[in-house]
Amino acid sequence: MHESSPAHLAAMQDVQSNYIGWQANVTDILKGKTTDEIKEHLKQNSHPFAVCFEHWCGDFNLGTGIRNANAFGAQEVFYIGDKKWDKRAAVGVYNYTEVQWIPTVEHLKKLKDKYVFVGIDNVPGSVSISSYQFVPNTLFVFGEEGVGLTPEMQSMCKDIVEIPMYGSVRSLNCGVASGIVMHEFVSRLKKV
Repeated sequence: MHESSPAHLAAMQDVQSNYIGWQANVTDILKGKTTDEIKEHLKQNSHPFAVCFEHWCGDFNLGTGIRNANAFGAQEVFYIGDKKWDKRAAVGVYNYTEVQWIPTVEHLKKLKDKYVFVGIDNVPGSVSISSYQFVPNTLFVFGEEGVGLTPEMQSMCKDIVEIPMYGSVRSLNCGVASGIVMHEFVSRLKKV
């Protein structure tokens, strides 16, 4: 059996004591803040984009996409389809980030007054994310695992952007794809 070094034991004890002190899974600057203060911080520091997830089949990856939206500072988070969703993968961010259910496609179309719809999918005619020119006030739209964006949703999008892949899988789930897209958008915005 491997014996831990004194430095490793001290580090583990430090992590454990810090973890016990956490009241919520938030960054250090937000520890000790109220839920309303955290919401206000997110609002003041959001980036000029929103996300929407199609949720017709009950894909459990939706929760990861919502967590990503919080992590990368989306202005708004929407989903359309089945109203019920599995919150486990969101790990509580719905307490700070409002997740808005859109009941119909007609309601979704009203967001075109506020956002440019950009679908994320690897369908024929899509543009590589590496060459795509993002614009402020984009609504990134993600489909579900196995089906991608519905044809109706694709028709509402100004552009369809794909994430190039180099392995054997045909696609990425919305949790993975959303993290890549939001990171790319925010990195370019901040020129990181």
